Amino acid sequence: MNASVRNIALVGAVFSFLAVFQAALGSHLINMNGLAGIWQTASQVHMFNAAALIGLAALLAIRDSVVLKWGVWMIVSGTAIFCGSIYVHVIIGQVFSGVAPVGGLLMMAGWVLVVLAFLRK
Repeated sequence: MNASVRNIALVGAVFSFLAVFQAALGSHLINMNGLAGIWQTASQVHMFNAAALIGLAALLAIRDSVVLKWGVWMIVSGTAIFCGSIYVHVIIGQVFSGVAPVGGLLMMAGWVLVVLAFLRK
């Protein structure tokens, strides 16, 4: 397994752990102050993308693609920015205007690149 594939799989595994950890925090330790819905959205996006990253790493292990790698790293950065900004918002009450949408756009752009990688011959 090359270093890039290993790193993507590692990020997927770490993201998976963090998604479960964040879900547990949200369920048991944090006062949501009416923000449970956005926390749940962030947790779900976090876990779905984490699982997908592990699958994409497996695909990259057998089919090297620069477009797919770009897509994966955009998904990673978008997930960290989107979910992270929501977690921070709920935990400390600070809103970072425009941060979550940037993360969302990065995730969407990353998934578009993944689709384009699959469409390429």
